[in-house]
Amino acid sequence: MSATTRAALGVAALVAANVAAGRLITGPLRDLPAEHRLNHDLRARGGDRTTTLANALSRSSDTSRAITLGVALTGLLLTRGRGRAAAVPGLAMALASATHVTSSALVGRERPALERLGTHQPTSSFPSGHVGAMTALAVVLGRLAEPLPRPARVVARAALVAYLGALGWSRLYNGQHYASDVLAGYVNGVACGRMARAALTEDAPERIA
Repeated sequence: MSATTRAALGVAALVAANVAAGRLITGPLRDLPAEHRLNHDLRARGGDRTTTLANALSRSSDTSRAITLGVALTGLLLTRGRGRAAAVPGLAMALASATHVTSSALVGRERPALERLGTHQPTSSFPSGHVGAMTALAVVLGRLAEPLPRPARVVARAALVAYLGALGWSRLYNGQHYASDVLAGYVNGVACGRMARAALTEDAPERIA
């Protein structure tokens, strides 16, 4: 089975899972009070500095910045002679984007009933595209950390996890997503990052790191 076929089947499976979950949270589970209350509680506890931090975190995952990071990772891999593996960051982002756009269109969940801070997105709420794309890139970055000494590798990966956690919080605080949207974004991102690496390195001797 070709890398393209594997990636396409993976996205199709992810989209199907997203749509099934989305139908649940917009149908039988749509009135869960805890999820609706969480966004309001986070905003109520924040102040000007919290809002500034949340906006900065959200901006760090904007499409232009995600693409810049992906290009930088590709350049790094190319300079290390990893020609085939250099396509992994781009493929990871492409898979995450395809999963998000298709799932969002099919689910059509409205965003939280809270004043949204930051850039207004044209897609629906479920799943989170920002979280998905950055998680996919974080999976690639985590793999690139493999050659580092163990203490440095642990610190690098812990920093990635901390950033992703903070990013998810910012999307909730800014009223862009519900908690289930963010959780789905994490799942999609991990899956897309792993699929991209497997699709482009499984049949080749070279490694991403």
